[in-house]
Amino acid sequence: MKLINFFFLAFLVVSGCSNIEFVLKNKNNISPLNNKINFEVSGKNYEYVAEALIKHFGSIKKEDDKIYSLNVEIVEEMIKTVIDTNQVSSSVQYNILLNYTLIGYSGNCKKIQKTYKSKFTHYPKSEGYNFGSDQALLEAYKSIINENVFSFKNYLSNNEEFIRCINEG
Repeated sequence: MKLINFFFLAFLVVSGCSNIEFVLKNKNNISPLNNKINFEVSGKNYEYVAEALIKHFGSIKKEDDKIYSLNVEIVEEMIKTVIDTNQVSSSVQYNILLNYTLIGYSGNCKKIQKTYKSKFTHYPKSEGYNFGSDQALLEAYKSIINENVFSFKNYLSNNEEFIRCINEG
């Protein structure tokens, strides 16, 4: 009798759980812009912007994949905000302006121009080379640039006119 109950219970479990869908699926969030944009970056510290662009938009694998051209101009302003009596700055504010211009090679899409301004404050520990302070500045700079590029990608993803252009093309 116990063996029959065990098989009946096993049958109910197998038949009842056969249509379970797991909530977490490995969904690929592939943007229609990934690996389709040719980048041209100009200005100071352009390598950090190029690194962030590749991280968010990918890189072109084949020459035929080029659909858009993205020009990014970097304008950086460094302002010494607090200056001590010996003329050494104890804090430096960085204003970073990125001007984006996205152009489609086919000419069907309207040119998109967008400017993002980011800023952060750095507190140097000493004048000259200080590894900890310089590394903190580099990480803050890269983080701000990364957020800036991410904001531009979100802008493109939510721009209805641009989405319509992508879908028509």
